[in-house]
Amino acid sequence: MTGILVTGGAGFLGSHFVRRWLRGNRGPVVNVDALTYAGSQARLADVDADDRYTFVQADVRDRDQMQRVIAEFRPDAVVHFAAESHVTRSEAAESHFWTTNVEGTKAMLDAAARGGVARFVHVSTDEVYGPVTQGAFTEDQKEPGEGRATSPYARSKAVADDVARSFDDDLEVVVLRPTNCFGPWQFPEKVFPRWVTRALLGRTIPVWGDGLYVRQWLHAEDLAGAIELVLEAPSPDPVYNVGPRHSPEVTNLALAEWVLTYLGLPRERLVLTAYDRPDHDRRYAVDPARIEALGWRPGDLWRGLSATVEWYRESEAWWRPLLAEAESIYSDEQAKV
Repeated sequence: MTGILVTGGAGFLGSHFVRRWLRGNRGPVVNVDALTYAGSQARLADVDADDRYTFVQADVRDRDQMQRVIAEFRPDAVVHFAAESHVTRSEAAESHFWTTNVEGTKAMLDAAARGGVARFVHVSTDEVYGPVTQGAFTEDQKEPGEGRATSPYARSKAVADDVARSFDDDLEVVVLRPTNCFGPWQFPEKVFPRWVTRALLGRTIPVWGDGLYVRQWLHAEDLAGAIELVLEAPSPDPVYNVGPRHSPEVTNLALAEWVLTYLGLPRERLVLTAYDRPDHDRRYAVDPARIEALGWRPGDLWRGLSATVEWYRESEAWWRPLLAEAESIYSDEQAKV
C-alpha cells in the first residue's frame, strides 16, 4: 500500500489514524476535511511539516471537488471517516446528518470508483445494528436500510453502510463497525471527555436516566490499528466489527464512578439526571471475532482511560475554548452547575 486519502482526517478518529499511518513510515497521506466545528488542524500539528502529509479543505458532499481530488492525488486507498457523529445533534439536524453521512459517502464512493481506487474503507458504527438485550451482533446481522437503528445519526449511518456495500462491483469496499470510541483529542461534547473536563473544572458529572446503559469502549488507537490491518490484508472480508470484550460489561454509571474515583473526587459530584435521551438504547454489543482472526487485539481499557484522563488534564488550553459549543446542545438541566 502506497498513497492513501483520508476523509475527516482533522477529526478525532481520523487524526489518530493519520498520525499512526505516518508513524509507521508508510506512504503519503492526503487529508480531506471540511473543518466543521468538530474538526481541528491542531490535532495534526505534529505532522504538518511531514512532506508525506497533504491537507485539503473540502466537503465530501461536493461531488465535483471529490472527483478532482481523487484525480489529482490518485490514492491507492480511501479511508472514509468524514461524518456528522453526535446523536444529540442529530435530533435537531436530521437532514444535515443525512446529506453528510449518506450523500457524502455516496459522493466519495463514486469518485473513488471513477478514479480507480483499489480499496475503500468505510468507517461505520455499531449503532447500525440497533440495540440488543443479550448476546452480540455478528457482521451478517445488520438489517437492510435503517433497520433497527434508532437515532437520526444511527439511521443515517445504517443507510450509508448499505450504500458502501452496494459498490462491491465497482471497487473493493471494506466496512468497519467500531464501538464507542475514546482517547485524546475528542471533542468535549462526547460523554467521556465531557465527564472528564467537567470533573477537572469542579463541576458535576451528569449521567442520564438510571445510568445502566451498556457500551463497548474502544480506544481510538485500537481502531486505527484495525484499519491498518484491513488496508494491508491481501483479501479482507467485506465487513468487520471492531470492539473490545468487556467482562464485566461497563455501564455508563460504572464509568462515571470510575472517573470520580480516578480523580479522587466525592461520589456526590455524580448526578443522575431526570433528563434522558429520547429512545436511549439500553445496550449495544458486537462480536469482534472476525477482526480478531486478523490478529487484532485492543489495549487494556482502564490503562487507556487513565492515559486519556491525563491527556485532558494536561491539554486544557485545547479543550477549554470548546466547552461553550460542546455544552450548548444539552438539556440536562441538573448539569448546569
